[in-house]
Amino acid sequence: AKLAERLVPHAIVVPPSRLLATIGQSLKWMQHNGQLPKGSGGGFDLFRGAARTRRAADLEERVVKKLAGQIRYGAQCHAESSLFSPDGAALITGSVDGFIEVWDSDTCRLRRDLPYQATPDDERFMMHDKSVLCLVLSRDGEFLASGSQDGKIKVWKLATGKLLRKFDRAHTGGVTCLAFARDGSQVASGSFDQLARVHGLKSGKTLKDFRGHSSYVNAVCYAEDGTKVLSASSDGTIKVWELRTQDCALTFRLSLGSSHATAETSIHTLVPMPGTPDHFLAVNRTSTAHVVTLQGQVVRSFSSGKATGGDFVCGTVSPQGKWAYCAGEDGKVYVFDLSHSEGAQLEHIVKVADKDLIGICHHPHRNLLATHAADGMLKLWKP
Repeated sequence: AKLAERLVPHAIVVPPSRLLATIGQSLKWMQHNGQLPKGSGGGFDLFRGAARTRRAADLEERVVKKLAGQIRYGAQCHAESSLFSPDGAALITGSVDGFIEVWDSDTCRLRRDLPYQATPDDERFMMHDKSVLCLVLSRDGEFLASGSQDGKIKVWKLATGKLLRKFDRAHTGGVTCLAFARDGSQVASGSFDQLARVHGLKSGKTLKDFRGHSSYVNAVCYAEDGTKVLSASSDGTIKVWELRTQDCALTFRLSLGSSHATAETSIHTLVPMPGTPDHFLAVNRTSTAHVVTLQGQVVRSFSSGKATGGDFVCGTVSPQGKWAYCAGEDGKVYVFDLSHSEGAQLEHIVKVADKDLIGICHHPHRNLLATHAADGMLKLWKP
């Protein structure tokens, strides 16, 4: 108490309105630096640290059915990878020509409020020398990691486009998939060279090497507790690796799902299920998808029912885990309702592309799905 009394004469008292003014100036500065979308204004949640883009219509997860917008690429160009930012304000794409671009998810226009996209100067863009095959964001959306056809991984600061770290020898083949650790200190990767690896952002070195697959590694992700890494491969297996020792703790396969499938049928998708720790959506090159556990148990399986011409090429899940979206080689997305206790049910089929589908991703909190295909079109879909 005596110490407080002695400090009072030296304390400066300012009106409470000064705090609001300071916050307002900070928000303007963040918007100037590309950390806020234009027009967010009073729609910024200071506690979440993100724009309040969640709408009443999106509180309930609904299946997407109609076109909401599209991005058309130039001749001989298309998106190879895409994902939404955690706040949902941006859609980020990596293209076959090596460019990484950030789009407004509402208008489908390039984000010109970002300093590195304010001018058409190629020197300021985030880019690789070869095709950008995969992208991943840290949980807070601050850092973006990208993997390219020439085996390189780059880590960027999304707000400024600054290159923070580069792994020139991450792999000897194209980098097919990436996953950030929960604390953002490491990034796991998979490659055409049949390896999965973990790289340290602080050290700039490859920290872990997971060897054992006999074909391409198409998907990697971390277990909920961060002590294990999972990898899915074109050899038809999913492997669970101990992060500390680099040992393979478990190897398992999915059911074949169709008469023409073999034990080596490629597994291309492995996505953590929202709200269900250590459950994953696993999809292979058949017309059947699965929800599996970290222990290799198949919890449920669901199929499009199409015998030929409808094998899945990629998949994703809605933010609350109600819908599984599986894209087929026939250019259609098959939507499964996972909320039924008796089993997943095929709810809807939507035609999204006339040419080969490459990838899909779901908005983090809106009923919005992005699909991109080899025809140079990236499309957004809504209920």
